Amino acid sequence: MKAKILIIRFSAIGDIVLTSPVLRILQNGLEGGAELHMVVRKRYVPVIEHHSRVSKIFSFENTVQEVMEPLSLEGYDYIIDLQNNLRSNLIKKRLGVLAFTVEKKNLAKFVWIKLGWKLEIPHIVQRYIDTLKTLGLSDDGKGLEFDIPLGVHVDLPFKDYTAVVIGANHFGKRPDATHWSSIIHRIPGNIVIVGGREEEMMSTALVSESRVFSVVNRLNLMESAWVVKHAQLVVAGDTGLMHVAAAFGKNIISLWGCTRPGLGMYPWRPGNHSVMIEPVGRGDRPCSKLGDVCKHGQLSRCIHEIDLNSVERSAKHILSLVPVE
Repeated sequence: MKAKILIIRFSAIGDIVLTSPVLRILQNGLEGGAELHMVVRKRYVPVIEHHSRVSKIFSFENTVQEVMEPLSLEGYDYIIDLQNNLRSNLIKKRLGVLAFTVEKKNLAKFVWIKLGWKLEIPHIVQRYIDTLKTLGLSDDGKGLEFDIPLGVHVDLPFKDYTAVVIGANHFGKRPDATHWSSIIHRIPGNIVIVGGREEEMMSTALVSESRVFSVVNRLNLMESAWVVKHAQLVVAGDTGLMHVAAAFGKNIISLWGCTRPGLGMYPWRPGNHSVMIEPVGRGDRPCSKLGDVCKHGQLSRCIHEIDLNSVERSAKHILSLVPVE
């Protein structure tokens, strides 16, 4: 008999994508399989609504009270809480079923950011998977998953290209237009720039030659994922589409500024030639957990100190390994 399990992860794009190994391990590892439901914020339903392993999604706009009644009617066997905050704790308390909760390592992050003492912070996917230990389940050695619906396609002027993802939620994770221009200049071949509404104005400054094409603010999430999936190389900051790229096993050049890979959010099992580039001369200590604070100020933010020569060398090396169709 299938176990009915509720997965809690409210946001955001990358964090939800990073739950996909848990879904797979539950379905493949539990005797009889598992019927998996998820609860997310309404704006993030598009991230998971096409996932083949999720049979039902509950979403809320402002408060989890909006979904409490329908959740209480489901009769769950277990809850896997991959959010671990006041709202997820409220759901667990109200439903009153056996729950397993992710360890957020917030104290270790605080100590590293504020005091400079680096404690062990395993990758968030490993910590997600560790919630399944009591069920006798463990890492299956596979990567992330992301499902794009059949029929999704984006017309591009190039068949072979590098996808450059210029957006991120916080300024500490994204270069400004001047620095993105310098980065793009170092990447050989065709470029497709991907981003949302907030990056539209910046993107106009980056399309200065015929080899650069922008789809910024033209695509929905699934179409943006399609562009990433079909790229020869993906260049991105610490953002959701970076994790989508990892789900497709793409080679990724990830750019790090005020957040750092050591916080446990680096690409999970991406292409074998992926590289992570951190700022030069800023030490290994993050400025903030989310990238919303820079110790050096917004105009001198850490991501502007990445080594452009490293970007160029890495891009040329990776692209030299990719067969042109």
